[in-house]
Amino acid sequence: MLNLEDYTQTDYAIKSFIMAGGERYCLLVNSISGMPLFYPNLYVTTQVRNRSLSYSAMESALVGISVLLRFMLERNLSLEDRFKKGLFLDLHEIDSLRDYCQKKLISSVKNKNFIELINPDKYKKEKSGRVSSQTEYRRLTVIADYIEWLALYLSESNRNIEQRKLIDKMVKSIKARRPVRKNRNQTLNDRGLSKEQLELLFELFRPESDLNPFSDKSIRIRNRLIFLMLIHLGLRGGELLNIRIRDIDFASGQLVVARRADEKDDPRTDQPLVKTLDRRLPMKESLVQEIHDYILKERRFVPNAKKHDFLFVTHKAGPTCGQPISKSSYNKIIMLVRAVSPVLYSFTGHTLRHAWNEKFSEFMDKMDNPPDEARQEQIRSYLMGWREGSGTAAIYNKRFIKRKSEQVALKMQDRQVRLPKEGTVEKHSN
Repeated sequence: MLNLEDYTQTDYAIKSFIMAGGERYCLLVNSISGMPLFYPNLYVTTQVRNRSLSYSAMESALVGISVLLRFMLERNLSLEDRFKKGLFLDLHEIDSLRDYCQKKLISSVKNKNFIELINPDKYKKEKSGRVSSQTEYRRLTVIADYIEWLALYLSESNRNIEQRKLIDKMVKSIKARRPVRKNRNQTLNDRGLSKEQLELLFELFRPESDLNPFSDKSIRIRNRLIFLMLIHLGLRGGELLNIRIRDIDFASGQLVVARRADEKDDPRTDQPLVKTLDRRLPMKESLVQEIHDYILKERRFVPNAKKHDFLFVTHKAGPTCGQPISKSSYNKIIMLVRAVSPVLYSFTGHTLRHAWNEKFSEFMDKMDNPPDEARQEQIRSYLMGWREGSGTAAIYNKRFIKRKSEQVALKMQDRQVRLPKEGTVEKHSN
């Protein structure tokens, strides 16, 4: 365990690695000595990892804890020492912590399996600014949970009822200072894409387009296939990056979306995960042909790509050439496309999933004899990989319902009896 003196001349980093059994794991360490920080890692192991939460959940918890460590470090304070003495955070300290969690503090730079979190020199040069309310909320939530666990672990609260009351009060005070969360479902209503945005995206991903932001022809072809599979199948990013060639049945034109957590032969430390249920999706013939052409005409000529059967690989020369495309590379594709035009300010990979759901609703709405609402929800839930009755289908359908409601409201207004002109009296027949 590192003491406070160790903290004062170092920065914090997350060390990521893959265990022999394939499990992804991460630790918060002193980036100079490489020594793990005892209590943060004990917390993540016992409270996050042992609840079968994902690698991303562990990493997110350590990022939040690192913000707390920086806050305490700048004030030359030690949580461990205070909690052992039965001393907890005062209200003015909690207010300061809340303000601190609003700042842009973290510079996350990945270097192989090493994520630099907080570097003092970079921190001093950081421009002032605030993080989003979602980031602030997430930081304070992680910090409150960690502080509660640490205080209970180190204090005598199991024998001292008054101490337990003080800990509960401290934790409630931290959580009470989180920003008010906007209605998540309402936010999802506006995550679809307009017709103009979709038309522009089809043009940007066209390999021959002058607007295509990628220079290499094979990368253009790969990225077009990525776009087509997202828009036509409504896949999540993790599902897309997990596709293996053996998952594709070219004869029947079907794709198997399978959950494969902690695969030993996946070299990506931050493994993309399939969060939905396993399912088999039909694909139209033209999409199957595009996949076939990519494999035979592009992928097979990428060095090292034949060492595995993940469909999408890194084409750029370098140490990762031929390896399965990473989450960061996938996000970079989206970022470069979004930067082409201000029209695409809201574009993310996930908006294509929302676009798929809107098209599904439109298709059902135009059918002469559409299935009833319950049956439609069953179909949508299966194709999206949601558990039946989870209610997620209704969330993704809200944008379509909102648009249809607006259309109905306008038509009703067109058919209303016109108001009488000023100075006249409208006659009514008995």
